[in-house]
Amino acid sequence: MGNKITYGLKNVYIAFKGVAQAHTITVTKGCELDGELTVTLTAAALGDASPLELTVPVSTESHGTPSQVASAICNVINNNATASAAFRAVHLAGKITIIAKVVAENDPTMNIAVEPSTTEVTVGDASAVTAGATGWGTPQAIPGAVKFTPSIAGDETNFYADNGLYFNCVANNGYTADLEMANVSDAILSEMLGWLIDDNGAIVEITDATPKKFALMGQVEGDSKARRFVYYDCQASRPAKEHATKEESITPATDVLNLIISPVEIDERTLVRSELELSDDNTTAYNAFFESVYVPVVS
Repeated sequence: MGNKITYGLKNVYIAFKGVAQAHTITVTKGCELDGELTVTLTAAALGDASPLELTVPVSTESHGTPSQVASAICNVINNNATASAAFRAVHLAGKITIIAKVVAENDPTMNIAVEPSTTEVTVGDASAVTAGATGWGTPQAIPGAVKFTPSIAGDETNFYADNGLYFNCVANNGYTADLEMANVSDAILSEMLGWLIDDNGAIVEITDATPKKFALMGQVEGDSKARRFVYYDCQASRPAKEHATKEESITPATDVLNLIISPVEIDERTLVRSELELSDDNTTAYNAFFESVYVPVVS
């Protein structure tokens, strides 16, 4: 590789790792008669417990709105040991979403149904909003790359004997990193951090969010050829963003994502990252680098 000096950052992409299956069901009218709802959950993840029936007590005093009914249903699901091992239930207004806790291939049996009995609660039919899948999805571009600063994670152990260094071991635990972007879209941020986007388009930070891992891809310029890179197993924490009043000069606010980049097993090898520089022999792989997550080719 002739490229010794790197500078600049562009073409930042992320590809989410695995897709958690999700279904929604909407409560359209609150409780008008005290009673009980029967919630039925069906999924392969429930094992022999599927279909699982749960009882949700409701009253006109406490559950008169669709949102209150949805909250009661989510509480029962999340507080049931069997159900909560398979799903996380969240709601916005009257819309309930159940999300599989384990990323897996799509389960066609997954479903949620609500029987209102005599409570006068009305609930629509469930619909699938996200199909389950393993592996990485299609890379998505994030415009506005500012800076990417990875730092090595891992300790070095030195053992001395015979008046000298007898043994040296370096643990490769991946990296910690900061990724600074001009802006990360709400759609990507919500999927990355497990937040929600409500019916009005507002991004909603929730306390029980489950972040999603992803591959981070990008390109740095060099003294001869652009080098493309991928870090395979990344997880982001909530972004830091400063808001300040306008002064004599304007300094744009940026999104800074704190990342933990871990080693991951791929094709029986434990990998952290790959870099590819264009050569006469790899034009096809180089040109297709951002179309899917690059995996090393070893004969």
